[in-house]
Amino acid sequence: MTLIAVIVGPIVAVVITLWVDGRRRDREQKIIVLRLLLATRHIPADPSFLTAINLIPVEFNARRDVMQAYNEFIEATRQRADGVNDDVIQLNSSTKLTRLVFEVARSLRFKLRETDIQTSAYASDGWRIRDNLAQDSQQAMRDIANILWLQTRLLAGETWEQIQANKKGAPTAEIDSEAAKTEEK
Repeated sequence: MTLIAVIVGPIVAVVITLWVDGRRRDREQKIIVLRLLLATRHIPADPSFLTAINLIPVEFNARRDVMQAYNEFIEATRQRADGVNDDVIQLNSSTKLTRLVFEVARSLRFKLRETDIQTSAYASDGWRIRDNLAQDSQQAMRDIANILWLQTRLLAGETWEQIQANKKGAPTAEIDSEAAKTEEK
């Protein structure tokens, strides 16, 4: 019996240690996702937010409640703003995100209320202004590229109909017809 205890005892201790370490690492990875979600939940264009959302199926695959909330959120975000139901679409996406963050926190045994998740985040106005300015600048660069491409075509002698028929090399697939008509004049 002593010989068996001397051999089996250390093996069992190592197995238990590895099991505990594995569970700890698994929890730490899940907490990283939760932290990213909580830190960026009101800044959906943030790369950390997108990373956290995309890691949920990896880290929480075994949690049915989290995966259901994840699938509902993804389905809600598939709806694109149409100019008619924008407020309803935004509210639905926000509600589904709140539920997703709540389910992730609950699965990790954090005691957060859904209302706190939805209302207690902080994002400074300066940061929002900077983010909107960066987005506007990127849109302006795309518009400039489109106009330059269009001007080059018009200066080369192409007509508006030829440009529309052959959009190869255009910076974007859509060319603003009003801008083109203005340039053509």
